[in-house]
Amino acid sequence: MRVVELLHVNVEVTDIDRALAFYRLFGLEEIERTGTPNRRGAWFRFPDGSELHLSLGPEHPPSRMHFAIRVEDLAPIRAAVVAAGAPIEGEREVPGIVRFFTRDPDGNRIEVSQRVGE
Repeated sequence: MRVVELLHVNVEVTDIDRALAFYRLFGLEEIERTGTPNRRGAWFRFPDGSELHLSLGPEHPPSRMHFAIRVEDLAPIRAAVVAAGAPIEGEREVPGIVRFFTRDPDGNRIEVSQRVGE
């Protein structure tokens, strides 16, 4: 057995409109939701075809659980996140990568990274 690809990550949020405003900062393609017509949510597609799904869920305490995205240029994403009032969390250095962590309005943690020296 071997995994072929990551299809999607689902993130629970308490307010879809507020979450949409935040996740739109990343410039992802918004796509039509299928299969769950009676529930509010939103879907985004990454350039590699994998998806981020937002669904309504209960509040939960912040944790270190996260998903990570790689961007071409970290600076404008960081500036957009800061302008939106989201927190910036540092983390230990990783060779060949610059990164930061942030949290969406519901406290879901996101790692944003850029490869350097390629």
